[in-house]
Amino acid sequence: MLSKKYVGIIMVFMVAVVLTSGCTSLNGVLDLINDKMCNKQLVNDTSYANISANTPTKTYSAYGIRFKYPRGWTVESENESGSNMIFALKEISFNYVQFQIQIVPNNGMSEEEAIRQIQDGNLVQSTISPSWEKKSSYTMTIDNKTAYEDIFLVNDSHFSKIMRISQITLVKNDKTYLMLLQAPDEEFDKEKPYFAIILNSLKFP
Repeated sequence: MLSKKYVGIIMVFMVAVVLTSGCTSLNGVLDLINDKMCNKQLVNDTSYANISANTPTKTYSAYGIRFKYPRGWTVESENESGSNMIFALKEISFNYVQFQIQIVPNNGMSEEEAIRQIQDGNLVQSTISPSWEKKSSYTMTIDNKTAYEDIFLVNDSHFSKIMRISQITLVKNDKTYLMLLQAPDEEFDKEKPYFAIILNSLKFP
């Protein structure tokens, strides 16, 4: 049932498979690309920290994670897939605004190794599916930890509009937290204050 509602999950699951398998295809190409990426200093994305929304909120807690969210949104969690996941949706719809988080064990990998696996997975995804176009990468601070943000534009037949999806990766206490912010590209900036409510209040175990 959830897979019909949350198309953005596809990206998270693909990344999770890469993370848990510990390997990717196209290793030679990925190593060259990653070598170039390592020489680039990522800019810190402070856009969420510097905005706020004057809207009533509720607090949600599951799997040791706690955050605030706009009162009119719907939040639920599930672990039928074998991974603990949380969804916060502005409305239950194929195309619309949502936040997702998936918890993946690191299986003993260091933070650097876990982040590397996610980056490699993103590169493989972009190679396999040109409809996912990576636009930029940043760092950001969530719950006093450095997180890594990759922003994609998605022009896919599953969606009726061009979507902007921000994938945020945070590693803490031998777990990787994979987060997605999703909205139509033309509406994403308008929704940022509501995403900021969630991101600025997130607490991890």
